[in-house]
Amino acid sequence: MRTTIAAIAAGFALTLVTATAADACSRNVSAKAAKTMVPAKGINQSLLDDAIRVEVNFHRCRAGLSKLSDAGNGLNKQAHRHSAWMAKTQQLTHKSTVAGSATLKQRLKNSGIRFKAGSENIGMVHRYQIDNKRFKIVNSNACQFVSNDGQPLPAHSYATLARHAVTLWMNSPGHRKNILSKKVSKTSTAVAFDPNAQYCGRYWLTQNFVG
Repeated sequence: MRTTIAAIAAGFALTLVTATAADACSRNVSAKAAKTMVPAKGINQSLLDDAIRVEVNFHRCRAGLSKLSDAGNGLNKQAHRHSAWMAKTQQLTHKSTVAGSATLKQRLKNSGIRFKAGSENIGMVHRYQIDNKRFKIVNSNACQFVSNDGQPLPAHSYATLARHAVTLWMNSPGHRKNILSKKVSKTSTAVAFDPNAQYCGRYWLTQNFVG
């Protein structure tokens, strides 16, 4: 059994957030999102998208900004396509080699949605709750991990994956700027899974904003 720490490719800078409006801002996800573990196959994209939007709107509420609505299936499909490409190629980047959808602008246009402003957040998160933590591998074949004090580190639920991803984006200046932009009114997020990544796999996320 060995101790290690996992890192993810998203900026992580300490951010001070005022708590004055916290009590008035909802952060409640659905019971299904809270209780359901994100599977390796057959991911419920809508359930994750909704959970992430709850987190995004919580932070926007604290900043005194309006809520973002669902950008629709067209943008979600483009986000999923980009996430799948990143998972397949192991590249965390806004540019892909997908013909006709290689850039953010092309993906937004292909979604069929009308927009004047658009932006994109991307990230990758391990399937198990080990990111930015020191942990011990109990059984790598069975995907059993514990914290240094022996607490089990389970696979992410839809709710914990959403909160972890959005927290990482909020702690990164560029990603935070996209989330708190006054120019956007809709958002859509999709995820793809890479089962071959170290520590029992990683999720690759693409979050798009339009206004």
